[in-house]
Amino acid sequence: MKNTAIIGAGVVGTAMGYLLCNAGYTVTGIASRSLESAVKARDFIGQGEASTDLAGTARSAGIVFLTTSDDAVRQVCENIAHRDGFMPGSLVIHTSGALSVDVLMSAKNKGAVTVSMHPLQSLPSVQEAVKNIPGSYFCLESEDESALDRAREMVRVFQGKELNILLGGKPLYHAGAAAVSNFFVATIGFGLQLHEYAGINRQDSLKALLPLIQGTLNNIEKIGIPAALTGPIARGDVQTVEDHLVSISRENPDLLGLYCELSKYTVELALEKGTLKKDSALKILDLLQQHAPGYH
Repeated sequence: MKNTAIIGAGVVGTAMGYLLCNAGYTVTGIASRSLESAVKARDFIGQGEASTDLAGTARSAGIVFLTTSDDAVRQVCENIAHRDGFMPGSLVIHTSGALSVDVLMSAKNKGAVTVSMHPLQSLPSVQEAVKNIPGSYFCLESEDESALDRAREMVRVFQGKELNILLGGKPLYHAGAAAVSNFFVATIGFGLQLHEYAGINRQDSLKALLPLIQGTLNNIEKIGIPAALTGPIARGDVQTVEDHLVSISRENPDLLGLYCELSKYTVELALEKGTLKKDSALKILDLLQQHAPGYH
């Protein structure tokens, strides 16, 4: 039951194959549309047969990971099922954060048990993924308790922790993850752009902001949200917010919408924290409305 096939030779599949191999699982094969990428993954993992035969590779194992792109998971699963690539009782896993376990229905119809297992982690490269996956939280979704139990065994192998989710909740779960990870990077990019308008070199700005970023993350870890919120909105500094809006409007009006929307949500957090008084909140919201794109 520890024989494992990897379908999709990208970052997640390669890293998980490597970690499972080092934990005593046997990777029987790695399949991809490109033989070159399958061979590259096989060489990194250290075992398994590289192939472009997806169904044949899946047929070789009792555990099948579908680690393709999100858009391809359903179609790949259906193609493998059509060619009888899933053995009855085999465990079929997809690792998408956005997709429900329902996209594996074609495997389930062939007698496999199915589960969605998403590592809640940033995985920019195979090498970083091997470092970052151990100890991460894993979002598991399945209606089948036996599938969940077998997936939990692998979570333990990864020294991870299970994150419970309601069936059908994957899109909102993934949107939340994207907000704190992807939007975090985008927000830092936004800050760097504003610093450039102030005449600060982008690299110098990033170096100078990193201690602030790290300090904010430390505060979030220690005291949570909204307690970690600081800054002019949390203090109710109406004039400072207006100065921001005027300066951004002068340098690049296209960025006003982003600043205003982030500020509106920040007002909600500041009110929840209790440091922003209602009258100041209303003044800030009025300013944001006045400067929002399309206001007349």
